[in-house]
Amino acid sequence: MDKQKLYTIGYTLFSGRNGIDTDKMFETLRNYNVSYLADVRSIPFSKQHPQCNSNCLKSVGTRFSVPYIHIPELGAKASPEQDVFSKAMDIFFDDIFPVAASKRPEKTELRRDDEIVDFNKFRNDDFFLQGIKRIENAYDKNYTLALMCSEKDPINCHRYFLVSRKIEQVFGEWIEVEHIIKSENEEITTITNKELDKLLSDTIFKKEEVKKMNLLEKDLFSGEAKIDNYFGKDYQEKVQDFCDRYWNLMHGWKKSDNNNNNKFEEYD
Repeated sequence: MDKQKLYTIGYTLFSGRNGIDTDKMFETLRNYNVSYLADVRSIPFSKQHPQCNSNCLKSVGTRFSVPYIHIPELGAKASPEQDVFSKAMDIFFDDIFPVAASKRPEKTELRRDDEIVDFNKFRNDDFFLQGIKRIENAYDKNYTLALMCSEKDPINCHRYFLVSRKIEQVFGEWIEVEHIIKSENEEITTITNKELDKLLSDTIFKKEEVKKMNLLEKDLFSGEAKIDNYFGKDYQEKVQDFCDRYWNLMHGWKKSDNNNNNKFEEYD
């Protein structure tokens, strides 16, 4: 039996001189036979790209017969009341702290004891699972969804790391996720989760700060390498665990007592 497709898309993939070409985005969705565009930003608002605010997307979606819906349960941000936070040092074992503000979504320095969103916990959060249930209900009715966020590259977005991984974990026997991207020659194409997982590990292990960790170098006396501190049945699983934790460290929002943090506007 052929699997049903679920797509993801980032609206900045369609950036141009005059902002985001939302007509082009919806035309692309229609070409992939998408039934609904599902916005998975926590807040369906962008100060930088107002044409991607929910009211504007609803209007364009109506013209292209691809209705817009918002699924806030699948957003990347969490309220302080949710039990989805861990200390940064418990998520990532190697000491690269403090993490520079320029590498963080809320643009503040990250220290060892700071609490950030732990995506492993988030994937099992009750509120998040309500959003996953909405996805299941849509596919029970044979709809095809495209999950939308802001980042053009899915490898930098929670729609890949948090949402689509959970979807394939739960519904992988009958739903396959494909992320809409542009190829090197600027043609619209797709990439799978499995391909993104491989790209993620390749990308992270090329980073200078990761190279300096000497993760694969075995200790002279114990015979173990730093990578052995990570979880997995074999070398490849340990590498994946390391990369997942590194991604979480760089993208997990800090716990904040201020639910009205305006810095949330441009990270979805």
